[in-house]
Amino acid sequence: MTKVTRRTVLALLSVLSFAVPSLAEDIDTFYVDGFKYIVETDSTVAISDVGPDAPIPMSEDSTLTIPSVVEFEGRTYNVDRIYWEAFALRQKIKHLVIGEGVKFIDQYAFYMCMGLTSVHLPSTYTGWIDRGEFLIGCCNLNRITIDERNYTYDSRDECNAIILTEDSTLVFGCLGTRIPATVTTIGPGAFRQCLKLESITVPEGVRIIEPCAFRNCANLKEVSLPNSLEGIGYSAFSDCMSLETITIPQNVSQIRGNDFYGKMLDPYNLFGGCHNLKEVRVDKRNRTFDSRSNCNALIDTSRDMIVAACGNTVIPDGIKGIGAYAFTDISIPDIRIPKSVQTIEPDAFWRCTFCSSVSVDAGNKAYNSKDNCNAIIETATGKLIHGCSTTRIPDNVREIGDGAFYGVRLPPLLIIPEGVETIGEHAFTRDCGLEYVKMPSTLKLIKNDAFGCCDGIRYIDMSRCSPKIEMFAFSQCEYLYLVDFSPTIGEIHELAFSHCYCEAWVKKLVERSK
Repeated sequence: MTKVTRRTVLALLSVLSFAVPSLAEDIDTFYVDGFKYIVETDSTVAISDVGPDAPIPMSEDSTLTIPSVVEFEGRTYNVDRIYWEAFALRQKIKHLVIGEGVKFIDQYAFYMCMGLTSVHLPSTYTGWIDRGEFLIGCCNLNRITIDERNYTYDSRDECNAIILTEDSTLVFGCLGTRIPATVTTIGPGAFRQCLKLESITVPEGVRIIEPCAFRNCANLKEVSLPNSLEGIGYSAFSDCMSLETITIPQNVSQIRGNDFYGKMLDPYNLFGGCHNLKEVRVDKRNRTFDSRSNCNALIDTSRDMIVAACGNTVIPDGIKGIGAYAFTDISIPDIRIPKSVQTIEPDAFWRCTFCSSVSVDAGNKAYNSKDNCNAIIETATGKLIHGCSTTRIPDNVREIGDGAFYGVRLPPLLIIPEGVETIGEHAFTRDCGLEYVKMPSTLKLIKNDAFGCCDGIRYIDMSRCSPKIEMFAFSQCEYLYLVDFSPTIGEIHELAFSHCYCEAWVKKLVERSK
């Protein structure tokens, strides 16, 4: 069985197992020795949640042991599953021993068990292992082992990790993990939300670090990567807020990732949310990427394109492009686009919310920041592709692009100038600070989720225009109580104002206008 096929099977089994608890109310339930059991078949049961206040059986050293079998009313059942949230938020559990026979543990089964320090899995366990599954939030976990008779996984060399045996992929790590030299891949999310991990050395022999492998390791300060490394998946180090420096080794030739089914994913910024990251370096022997001129960014050498940046990045002269998501979630105070830049890919500055100054070199033929407007405008189309908290939308803008002000905190009054015809998807989404928005007479289209989740918006003036308003355009603007429409109302999707104060009123108005 190939690597992809094996993972696909395990992932599908995990998804199928996750659906089972919804059927629990329709099948027999019984209680024995403090555990709640759900009958699955004539011979098997699953352990379920007994309630947050009910005591659970533990030994004097706070060990919770999941039994292998249980007897009830003269019948013997094998325990083969632990259901969703069965032991979530149980802070007193320090040690966990899963009995032989258990094959699957559902998502969030031990969610936020922050006192948990050790886990032992049985030889029978074959379910998918992922930090987002049953041990998420167990931030003090220091020791994890699996029975040596398990044919699917192992914890070789007392490494305190779980490794997929067939291809030596480390699929789960913890505070006490020492990555063995025989490991070839750090799996997707393997150390995700390992909040107290402060340093990690990835040994020689590891070739791939998969997507989200170290995501949200908030205290991770030091990372040592091997020369054997060839590929790094998207968001592999995102939200590592304590990380200060990182060096990309000489043989890394791919900064992308595949999901569990082999589908190529978008290259989200490796370092998004790494708000303390100051230095990004690339080994000078690397033929695929570079960090020229000490720019503190990862550059695709053949395309002259920045593919991953940090808060200390300076876009160097000579760069031709800025890749998709390159600056996502980056704490950069100012952005300066040199005259050499010819291409800025979609979402290059998505959620780059801390920026307060944006400028484009006057010699740039593809982009401009007319009248020191503190925005990036695509010259050929008049599309504003990125703005910041101090942006003044100039009169040459025809479109406010997708995600242009996503999450950016703006002044309460926004007057969109004449000439603007389209407001893109997510253009002003998420707590934008707006209270009053005045639309221009030229406006023709407001796209999906353009102002979604802007809680502060109270009033929108569309008295001079009749734009088409797409689904969820103003969704969850909870305090939006008044929209001043023109006498001729444009096409409005029935969900355009969903979860707004004025939702019912708008629907009635639209019906009357038909």
